Amino acid sequence: MAIGGIGPNLGTLGLGGAHAAGGPAVDKGTDAGNGAAGGFAQILAGLNGTSSVADRAVTRLATGQDNDLHDVMLSVESEGLAFDLAVQIRNRLVDAYSEIFRMQV
Repeated sequence: MAIGGIGPNLGTLGLGGAHAAGGPAVDKGTDAGNGAAGGFAQILAGLNGTSSVADRAVTRLATGQDNDLHDVMLSVESEGLAFDLAVQIRNRLVDAYSEIFRMQV
């Protein structure tokens, strides 16, 4: 039974990559663009984009430019979910690193 990756599902939380969330692009030619570190860098770039969108929505609401509280709350909750997901992925990566570090060679 084939199990797909989590990559396609990250787009629903605004973490599908830097371009999907409007964040800066990650250079694939560097060491940060390869493997788990590169994937986590893309998640952080997406999180930054999601955070920027939520910040702009709150600023527009506070200045009276946007009267749709529902959209503002959705963007803020989306940012919170994206942050929680990034923290959980970070915790899993740290646990995996710790487990590898404890292995005897």
